[in-house]
Amino acid sequence: MTISKWGPEFISAQEVSDYTGLDLATVYQKARNGEIPGGIWDETLCFKLDEFRKWWRSELRKAVRELEKEGLIMSFVDNDGKRRYYVPKTRKLQ
Repeated sequence: MTISKWGPEFISAQEVSDYTGLDLATVYQKARNGEIPGGIWDETLCFKLDEFRKWWRSELRKAVRELEKEGLIMSFVDNDGKRRYYVPKTRKLQ
């Protein structure tokens, strides 16, 4: 991510779009609905980097849990206590 004109602790809506792969209009909609924590500075929507990162990690965790629930991925805890994920070789397709 680049340093925005508001300082290194902020990112623009375009940067959020680029980083997440969400359409820019979706980023604006999610910010308007309060799904992504953001605010207006100098008439421009931008996001505090640390708050965005917390939100994005939460979204990724939700996605991983859903994939695991659907049986598309599986996980285990290795000897170092880290959770590891893998795609099962055989899985039922619906």
